[in-house]
Amino acid sequence: MRRSCRNVMLRRERARMINSRQIEAFRALILSGSATSAANFLGVSQPAVSRLLQDLERQLRIKLFQRTGGRLVPTGDAMILYREVERSFVGLTRIERVAADLRERRGGALRVAALPALAVGFLPEFAADFMIQRPTVDIALHGMNSPFVLDWVINGQCDLGVVGHNFQHAGINFEMLPPVAAVAVLPSRHPLADKEVIAPEDFEGQDFISVAAPSLIGYKFDLLMEEHKVRPRIRAETPLTMIACGMVAAGFGCAVVDPFTAKRYSGTSLVVRPFRPTTTFQWAIITAALAPDSMIVAEFIAAFRQTFASYRVEDSPRPTGP
Repeated sequence: MRRSCRNVMLRRERARMINSRQIEAFRALILSGSATSAANFLGVSQPAVSRLLQDLERQLRIKLFQRTGGRLVPTGDAMILYREVERSFVGLTRIERVAADLRERRGGALRVAALPALAVGFLPEFAADFMIQRPTVDIALHGMNSPFVLDWVINGQCDLGVVGHNFQHAGINFEMLPPVAAVAVLPSRHPLADKEVIAPEDFEGQDFISVAAPSLIGYKFDLLMEEHKVRPRIRAETPLTMIACGMVAAGFGCAVVDPFTAKRYSGTSLVVRPFRPTTTFQWAIITAALAPDSMIVAEFIAAFRQTFASYRVEDSPRPTGP
């Protein structure tokens, strides 16, 4: 008996609730000016529109239309209600537009964290090309060292990151990028600039800018110098390859850096030369393991991987500069 009463109450409650079809009929009539036009707009019969509007009035307990000469004329209350209805429809239209953008790969949001070497030149240029066909994509780029990139991705502050270490962490998906080769950068008027390829022995006694920890490039270079028993004259050190390139361009000395930063700074004051024996290092893309990639993130990663591959070891940069 109690359950039967509850079911009756629920049916009555539902009967008092307005539905989306009634609101669509109400809006269509306001916009079109007649029940017949509203029926054509909605693809239903005119009596069906009239019935929807009568049900809406009854459930709202508000007189929405004056019946005058066979026409439905909106009341003042109807126009107040219409303004609220239109706000809702604008919101729904925007949601549908965003969904369509996502479906057609035109929209979405991306938050990317990467090593400074990528964040200064390579990543902004890549992102600009990527978004040409996606003008409604919102993007945020952050440059930071690998441990901070890891932290931001795990904590959901970024959708993906590029790191320089093979982190073992249950909270991330880890994808290695193709290995790239370090290059030598020299002041354009430096005697070594006449050489097409730079070897460790060439740095003996030369003014040099060291890329200090936590850079993997600096660590590998130091090991190579010890192996070849070469001692460059360290004039300065910095953990950032873009600062090293800036100091090279200013004439402080030579350096060995990643090809991304070198390309960014190559020009009249700085030249880039291959460095042999090849000194490789690998970076990786990370995403949060518990957060499935959106379509826009998956496409960004695929395109990034392909562009990054142009810097792989077998395609190491040719000499640039004077």
